[in-house]
Amino acid sequence: MSTLRKNTPWARSVTAGTISLGLLALSACSEGAAAEDEASEDANYGSIDVPLSWLHTAEFVGLYEAIDNGYYEENGFESVNLIPGGPSATPSTVQVASGAGLVGWSNPLLVASTIEAEGEDAPLKIIGSVFQDIPYTVVTMSDNPATEPDDLIGMSVGVPPANEPVFNAFLAANDLDGEVEVASIQADTQPFLNGEIDAYFGFATNELISIEMAGYDVESMMFVDHGLPFSGGSLVATEENIEENREELKAFLEASVRGWQDALADPEEAARTTVEDHAADQNLDYDHQLRTAETQAELIASEWTQENGLFTMSDDAISDTLDAVEAVGYDVPEDLFDLSLLEEIYEENPDLIEHPLP
Repeated sequence: MSTLRKNTPWARSVTAGTISLGLLALSACSEGAAAEDEASEDANYGSIDVPLSWLHTAEFVGLYEAIDNGYYEENGFESVNLIPGGPSATPSTVQVASGAGLVGWSNPLLVASTIEAEGEDAPLKIIGSVFQDIPYTVVTMSDNPATEPDDLIGMSVGVPPANEPVFNAFLAANDLDGEVEVASIQADTQPFLNGEIDAYFGFATNELISIEMAGYDVESMMFVDHGLPFSGGSLVATEENIEENREELKAFLEASVRGWQDALADPEEAARTTVEDHAADQNLDYDHQLRTAETQAELIASEWTQENGLFTMSDDAISDTLDAVEAVGYDVPEDLFDLSLLEEIYEENPDLIEHPLP
């Protein structure tokens, strides 16, 4: 069996956020400057770049749908250019903080890492969370399962180095410090499939799917259900853009919500446009991307979002996320989240709240 390919953007290297903003060209033009007629009835925001946290996959498919179906264009954007991340790319948070993107896609850990490293040079806020729950999971074989955290006692768990802080926080949340062997491995499931380790830390939207599609009978233990819940798919902007380019950000968010509504309504089309159009150079498997779209729908849409709208978060969800970030080791401001733009969008467009449930 060949090595299963990793293609997940969630937490690649939270330490990557420590890349100095000084390495970027701080003269990069702010996309917000294109909004010359913000107050007019027919806004014209020009073209914007949106840096992503990883390579193109179905994880970003709501943004693809917003492009394909003309929602950004309807809201005044000439084009929205989704800039893929990757192992050698500058983190999206750093790009946004430097002015190289009006808004970016990240996760709370990378946002916190960037803020901690850059201080006042990174006045970032999370203005929406696409994923109510981040899909971290521990995968074990069904003949040696771990369905509860205590089942991991005495086991060896393969964890990529960049994700060891969050896995250690998971262990601490379940009083398992020193009870589990953490095997530092590359982002590769093969040692687990070969039986060299007992379990694998991965993503329910990626490695778990790959392993199951390869025919293995496995168990999945999600962090969200076992002591370390927090959000993901963070949409990030600077305080300056929130204040000065507020209508432009709202136009982006409103169009993105509509794109995600379409993606939730038709996962087959979501998988198709990912594989054939937006990630055509990635040689992705349609069936895998379809399962990703279906699986992540349960992490995006919920009874909460059905009542309050996509990308919104409850006070408890925000508190859980801040607690998780602190448990990983970052000190972040309590006002890391600014959901006021979404509040305004849904007040102005109450019909936008309704969306398909998985």
